[in-house]
Amino acid sequence: MFVRKLVEKASKKHHIGGITGLRAEDVSPRLAFHYGVPADAALLAYDPALHVLAIATRNGQIKLFGRDNTQALLQSPSPVPCKFLRFAEGQGVLLNVNIWDIDTKKLWYVHPFEKEITAFSVLQNCLYIYVGDSFGNVSLLKLDLGQTCLVDMPYWIPFSESYGSGANVGNEVEVAFVLPQPLAENNRVLIIFRDGIMSLWDIHTSKVVSLSGKSMQQQSHQEAKTVTSACWACAKGSKIAIGFYSGDIYLWSIPDILNAQNLSSMSNQNLPLQRLNLGYKLDRVSIVSLRWVHSGGKAGRLYVNGFSDHAYLFQIAFLMDFDQIASYFDDGQDYFSSLATKYPWFLSMKDKHQTSTGSADIHKTRNLYVTGHLDGTIRFWDASCPLLLQNLMIKQQNEDNSPSGTPITSLQFDMSSSILICGNRSGMVRIITFKKDSSDNRFSFLHAKQGESYNVRCIKLKGAVTSISLISNSKRVAVGTEKGIVSVVSIEDASILYQKQLDCRVSGGIASLQFEMYSHNGYDKNLLIVGMEDSTIFILEEESGKLLNTNPVQTNKPCRALLMQTLELSPDDPSVSDTHDTVSKESLLLLCTENAIRLFSLSHAIQGMKNIINKKKPNGSCCFASLIHSVSSEIGLLLVFSNGKIEIRSLPDLSILKEASLRGFAYTRNLNSSSSIACSSDGEIILVNGEETFFFSTLCQNDIYRHVDSINTIYRKDNSPREESSYVVKSPREKKKGIFGMIMKDTKASKGKQSDANGDEQFTATTSEELSSIFSCANFAPVSEKRNSSIKDDENIELDIDDINIDDNPQKQKGPHFPGLSKQKISKGFQSLREKLKPRTEERVNSGNRKPEDDTSISQVDQIKMKYGYATNDDSTSIPKMIGNKLQENIKKLEGINIRAGDMANGAQSFSAMAKELLQNTKNEKATS
Repeated sequence: MFVRKLVEKASKKHHIGGITGLRAEDVSPRLAFHYGVPADAALLAYDPALHVLAIATRNGQIKLFGRDNTQALLQSPSPVPCKFLRFAEGQGVLLNVNIWDIDTKKLWYVHPFEKEITAFSVLQNCLYIYVGDSFGNVSLLKLDLGQTCLVDMPYWIPFSESYGSGANVGNEVEVAFVLPQPLAENNRVLIIFRDGIMSLWDIHTSKVVSLSGKSMQQQSHQEAKTVTSACWACAKGSKIAIGFYSGDIYLWSIPDILNAQNLSSMSNQNLPLQRLNLGYKLDRVSIVSLRWVHSGGKAGRLYVNGFSDHAYLFQIAFLMDFDQIASYFDDGQDYFSSLATKYPWFLSMKDKHQTSTGSADIHKTRNLYVTGHLDGTIRFWDASCPLLLQNLMIKQQNEDNSPSGTPITSLQFDMSSSILICGNRSGMVRIITFKKDSSDNRFSFLHAKQGESYNVRCIKLKGAVTSISLISNSKRVAVGTEKGIVSVVSIEDASILYQKQLDCRVSGGIASLQFEMYSHNGYDKNLLIVGMEDSTIFILEEESGKLLNTNPVQTNKPCRALLMQTLELSPDDPSVSDTHDTVSKESLLLLCTENAIRLFSLSHAIQGMKNIINKKKPNGSCCFASLIHSVSSEIGLLLVFSNGKIEIRSLPDLSILKEASLRGFAYTRNLNSSSSIACSSDGEIILVNGEETFFFSTLCQNDIYRHVDSINTIYRKDNSPREESSYVVKSPREKKKGIFGMIMKDTKASKGKQSDANGDEQFTATTSEELSSIFSCANFAPVSEKRNSSIKDDENIELDIDDINIDDNPQKQKGPHFPGLSKQKISKGFQSLREKLKPRTEERVNSGNRKPEDDTSISQVDQIKMKYGYATNDDSTSIPKMIGNKLQENIKKLEGINIRAGDMANGAQSFSAMAKELLQNTKNEKATS
């Protein structure tokens, strides 16, 4: 949709003459407000406790929508895509691997990760987070609200334990989804790997309860299966829906927590319950998201979203206990249209059903925003608040009485004379003159009704209107068309005073028109300066239309012109250098194109000579240019680039004062584009990009827009319950029982007799305290410890006397053999052990200085030691004697081993000699034969 927009500060009069350049301290580029849904939205998250919707984008932005049309934009330090988005419900915290505070709208904490994160899931009742990685492991994090950080927990689920028998080191499969099982969130979690394997993990026992999806792995030789989406498809967690990159959707049965008796028959499933054929596989449309909604009774709705480079499909499948499946197909337009009517703050200004404000609010208008639309309507908006309110809509009467209007292509509105001039694609120009009332209210025309408050005069020109120029209190207007025709029209009777056909080097029309009074050597002349789309500049005499420069000023190569404006800088301007002092006293001609900025001498241009005063080439493709004025009338140049970069440059040296960037904004220039840019004289920019609108400020001025702080307030931590709305839902952490308690109560009541008859165990939900104790302990050795234990040096092994087991009978040796424990190492161990025993013996000798009151307790300990065969503390020499006897016994055993080793060595030598002799005899026999 092409929308030409004009923004004008109601209280400021636009004029140029005797101006000075902007300084760096006058400039403060910043995003004042962002309205609407970002164009590259990718993820959604919703907090039912606070009624806050979060939308993540592919460039690191997160848009928040709250109650009463409140909305705010969060921006991460780096423009990287958001892979995950979850709320800590009721806590005012948003998680996308990092921690965002909704109240302050700032990034609280950035957690370091050593591996690529591929899955992210939050346990809402206790604020633990499952994190799956590219190596197939699942780790645990805890959200510490007091310290505002994420804490690594010792509990983890290794790939080798959860994947099943096919888990091999080096062939890890990344985790695609980690889904806590409904009704058993604190007891079980379903791990879905990228290849379709599903592992139901028991948190208490740290074991796999059920393993499904082996059939997906068996089909891999025919067609690779890659999981792209998943969701539970049952309220009790007994069915799961899996979407694949190929377009397949499978429904699997998962053992739920209420039917433990069927666990043995469902522990390992290789076949799904059902395969949904919704047409995605035929078109090779990847299933990017699945969402199941319980609709009461046995039925449910499965929302399926498919996307590929060539197609976008949206479907709703009605699942009725999985016996009947019906589907509703849509391309997404009807669904989002109904969504927009339900949530009006989703709509952009192009919506045709905006609510008009009452007359009592008109006097509060400070900024006026005028838009032209594809249907031919013209709308006036109150832009003093970033939530634009429509004040007036003018609907044009079609010249051919067609039901749909002709698109507006150009607008010009003069506040002082209350004249609006618009042109459309068919060449129709309308001059709308608003009647002024007796009051001093400048916005009285917003009460307008055709025939009563404003008059319309029309004139038809050849070609689509591309440019309009109007001077305040003037009786004529200049109109340019795509055919290269300039028409000067009388405002009073809409008659053509004269027309001029101008040639363009390439196909294109007139980009800019400006009336200018030129003064030189005491001689004044009214000029009409015409800028063509290929950057050619013609200068006409305003009264007659006579061409003054037969040799037009033009660039070396044709380039699209964005802005043409005359300037007259003050002689005392500090930004003007000495070399330009003589030129600064006369007018300059500013020409901005997509790839360069040029300043020409206007006097030379009138004579047909190209005299370039200054030239700069920006870094990038420029799509919009405008002059901006400070409160003290300093002037600067504003440039907007197609990638969202914004530069503010000084005049006339064209140096960069400051620059900023609009993340997520991408401009496209064509008649059907939904992108448009408008700028007021005081540097307020409104940029529209599809369904979003950027309000950007460039100068150091406050209180530009009203109610920005209140609109940006999504949630406040210090609000008391009385201050919150009446429909606030309490946080799930505050609910003692909740839906789980009610379902469990009903289930136990209905199946109590059956459970007693079968003797089944009653399921007990794990509390948050029990879960905290489980997650605080290591269930498996960490990866770092396994790695360290595998590379230990044998020389660092410390021997203990009880670790040495030597026996004369070789048949009693069982278990693995350790060749690393040689005799030398054992002898070293004995020597170190003797050195350790020596100070202990001395300590025992000096231990006779005991207190008398300790005799009773020590004697009881001695009795226990004597009962189990240990020496008592009274015999200070018993322990050294026992150890010495043990050493002597082991030494004798080692001597026996040495004797046997010597016998074996002698036998080996004799066997070697015999083998050599046999080999020699064999060679001799072969030689003789």
